[in-house]
Amino acid sequence: MLSLIPEPKQIRMTDKKPWRAGGEVLLRLAMEVEDPRLVLHCRRAFPGREVTSAAPEAGEGYSLLIEGFAESKETESTGSTSTHTEPGVSGQDAAWVAPGEAGLNNGGASASNLAEAELSALKGRREGYILEVSANGAIIRALDAPGLYYGLQTLLQLQSLHGDSDIPAVSITDWPDTELRVMNFDLRQTFSKPGRLTLYLAEFSRYKTNAVLIEYEDKFPFSTHREFAHPQHSLSREQLEALKAAAHEHYIEIIPLQQSFGHLEYVLRHDAWKHLRETEESTGEICPSHPQTYELITGLLAEMMDAHPGSRYIHLGCDEVYSLCECEACREAFGGVRERAFISFLNRLIEFTASRGRQAIFWHDMLDKCPPEELAKLDPRSAAMIWIYNGRNIQAEVTSLTHKFRALGIEVMGAPAVRSFDWAEHQNYPVIDNRTDNLLQWAETAEQLDIRCMVATNWTGPFSLGVPYGVFETTWYPMLLHADLTWNRHADADTFIDRFLELFHGITPDTGHAQLGNYLLEDYYDIIWKLIDNVQKNKDYAELIAIMHDFEVATDRSRAIHKYAYRWELYPGDSAEWRSLLNNYTRNHNGREAVRPRMLEALLQYQPRDMAEHFVKSRFYLHDYLEQTLYQELGLVHSEG
Repeated sequence: MLSLIPEPKQIRMTDKKPWRAGGEVLLRLAMEVEDPRLVLHCRRAFPGREVTSAAPEAGEGYSLLIEGFAESKETESTGSTSTHTEPGVSGQDAAWVAPGEAGLNNGGASASNLAEAELSALKGRREGYILEVSANGAIIRALDAPGLYYGLQTLLQLQSLHGDSDIPAVSITDWPDTELRVMNFDLRQTFSKPGRLTLYLAEFSRYKTNAVLIEYEDKFPFSTHREFAHPQHSLSREQLEALKAAAHEHYIEIIPLQQSFGHLEYVLRHDAWKHLRETEESTGEICPSHPQTYELITGLLAEMMDAHPGSRYIHLGCDEVYSLCECEACREAFGGVRERAFISFLNRLIEFTASRGRQAIFWHDMLDKCPPEELAKLDPRSAAMIWIYNGRNIQAEVTSLTHKFRALGIEVMGAPAVRSFDWAEHQNYPVIDNRTDNLLQWAETAEQLDIRCMVATNWTGPFSLGVPYGVFETTWYPMLLHADLTWNRHADADTFIDRFLELFHGITPDTGHAQLGNYLLEDYYDIIWKLIDNVQKNKDYAELIAIMHDFEVATDRSRAIHKYAYRWELYPGDSAEWRSLLNNYTRNHNGREAVRPRMLEALLQYQPRDMAEHFVKSRFYLHDYLEQTLYQELGLVHSEG
């Protein structure tokens, strides 16, 4: 097994000698249409090496020839080190051979014929690639620039697994099953430093993700309505430009999400805009009938679209509009029919975005049970993004909804979750049993329905006024499972945890299973902290999960202190009951307090200080409150020690 993510479609180990990748190489890049990004990525992959580029014949696509120095048979047999000679320089100890001239050229076929024969194997599939590795180096061929980039990422994964030792001779033909493979930045609650967000875009692309859905909320640098931008944490214009530049550099499309109907707490909390609420109690739902609403929302959408001129889409949100059609004006305008009110306003927004050359996306849930006569009024210049995060019947539910929308000419997109509510408001890492099941069901469903866009939603909290679920950096495991399954819907889920541990953490399957025995796809968060001493890569993420685990061990036990307090109430003055209560309180108090500074220190790597402190306080708030009230009342705090 080669621990590659995503798992390639077709992979064949050949009987050729492996490539010793630590030697000198030259890189020959051929681009049908010049793309400076490819030159940049080649130089990053092989720093200090020469990269030459040329334009191939029409129809030959893109190729990267990585030409190495092959050692002589005499050197091979003695194990001594030969002196590498430059191309064109004769020498008896070493000979320089290009892959296209020897091991990869199938008996000397012309480069043009070889390119045509190889590219035909991709059958016109966008972003696909062919990679061949032999003793003399490697060659990557693709029909387009992203395909060549993804082939390079596969080669770099092979190199990361084998280091400077031999990279096995292999032939890979690979392409994506899903056109848009999307990750999610949710900036509403806790979020990473802007510099890290740009780094994560590069990391996404290494696993062949090609889009990111960003819900900025108040972290967007609004200029027309500056009061909606967070005073401390909104991105600067320079930071936003850096984010967009990083996305472009790594072949990632940004899909901005601007809430337009519900989840507008960050707007409607302001006194100047309270009058636009559907009702006084609906802090997040705007009234579609108010004459100022359309102007405000389209203004926000226009600013968002202007900031993302390269984006084909704008996500309108429009989920969970709980107070729909409750005010008197809406009841009169829409006859009290909630779906009619929803579609009427949504259609106005779709018309607005279409007039600016964008396709509007909306969450599906408000139209889940919409009467057919109302749904037929929906503007088809839109896409319904179906989000279903739980349950055993994803395929049946999504199939029914898909047929309903497609019958009206409306595109359907899919959205599983790598972190969602899961009936667990405090999630220091995802509820992984639910998440793996959801991702696997969606992969099968996407294949059956040929859904071309799949988004791994990664929520940081239920809504703006809630508390954070957890931090982004604990979600790499389900995110890369999503990357695996959207690229290759038949990727082997049974081997994913082994592939992830080896590629992402440097823990080989032999090491992991020798220490822990058997483990399954859903066991990652239960085992990574046990393997912490074996982690060779991304150790900071593993240590963060270990800290969160220690916190949960302490707090899960401390939540049970009430049973000892209850027994003390039943048996006041009993010394055995008091000792039991005191022992449990002391152990749990000490366990929590030992974790607190470790948690803060770990989070400071990823988040601004006040954001990291906010997260820690959200975790310890209840326990600190009990210290000041119940535990003080019982005399436990004074009795400690």
